[in-house]
Amino acid sequence: MEYENISVLRIYFRYGQKAKNLNLWQNLWNNNLGQHLLKKAKELNIEQANIFIAKAGYLNNEKVSSNISEIPPSKNPVCLELIDKQEKLKLFIEQNKENLKEAKLVLLKSNNEILQC
Repeated sequence: MEYENISVLRIYFRYGQKAKNLNLWQNLWNNNLGQHLLKKAKELNIEQANIFIAKAGYLNNEKVSSNISEIPPSKNPVCLELIDKQEKLKLFIEQNKENLKEAKLVLLKSNNEILQC
């Protein structure tokens, strides 16, 4: 991959957030938004993907949430970071827009330009 064309998409959402538009079994057993988006990234052959669960933080200027147990609180921030060409990341956003409506997206382009989606 050419370094000049690499972009980073960071998707911020709550730890307990659920994915939308799932079938019955997925909705019952595998409805975690982070895992769902990670699978979608793999299906699209995104070059690199990582899920980061914050030790402490907040979203949308809410109260600080601290992760002090094995299972983080539902308001704890999570970041899914995707690295690939900007065109592929934009395609990912378009294909998953329903599940990204409540998330905060930040796209970092290879020329250090920051676009907030």
